[in-house]
Amino acid sequence: MHNWYCTTIDEVITTKWKGFVAVLLGLLMVGVTAGSAAAAPTHNQPAPQHNIGLGSVIMSWLGSYDNAIISKNREYHSGLEYIWHYKVRHNGRGWLHVSVFKYVPLFGYITYTILPDMTLYKDTFYGNHFKLKSIETHKIPGTNIRFKTIETSYSAWFSFGGWWGIDLKFDAGYGTHGIVTFGMSNLDNFIIGFLSKLSKVGDGKWADKLIDFVSKGSLSSLADALSVITAFASGINVDAVYFTEV
Repeated sequence: MHNWYCTTIDEVITTKWKGFVAVLLGLLMVGVTAGSAAAAPTHNQPAPQHNIGLGSVIMSWLGSYDNAIISKNREYHSGLEYIWHYKVRHNGRGWLHVSVFKYVPLFGYITYTILPDMTLYKDTFYGNHFKLKSIETHKIPGTNIRFKTIETSYSAWFSFGGWWGIDLKFDAGYGTHGIVTFGMSNLDNFIIGFLSKLSKVGDGKWADKLIDFVSKGSLSSLADALSVITAFASGINVDAVYFTEV
């Protein structure tokens, strides 16, 4: 049996693992942060740019069929930094795409998207690494407000990330709405907390503010919610888009 205090790295690490350890040490020595340049993903997804919340690990955007998107603008808002705003045709068909890039390529990842009560075409879900875990419709007790959630995940011990997409219909109703996506290696506590706090007086204000953004496109509500979420959910990543149906 080896004496831990006397053992050298060469005695513990076999030749089989030396290359892998060297790669990990190299990644750690680079010291990449959210504001630093990152290596290109292996599956050609675009590098994240939106920088909402704790960084640029997640990027989300909308696309359309038959020119359902009339215009789009990348806007700067205090407290949120950059966010895409789309002007879309009511009842037009489009898609949501979410891309994840991990600066440290270890372990799996979960995304949780909150969006208004709009048509989602479950059979069109597609992804690289990511698999669809659930699509659910929720109703806030005591109100007529409904919203949907999409949960996806992948399990891998080594991966730079992945992406997923799903077709949808812009039928949330005339006016402005928002879509926000959270990501982390484990989101169970966040999801449970979010759903349990909705409309609880004095307890769920941040959750209600998220729904205010989703149902009305309120950017101030999104900023307020994220200021609380990023304080208690260390390591969580987030991106959002909003759209106006005309």
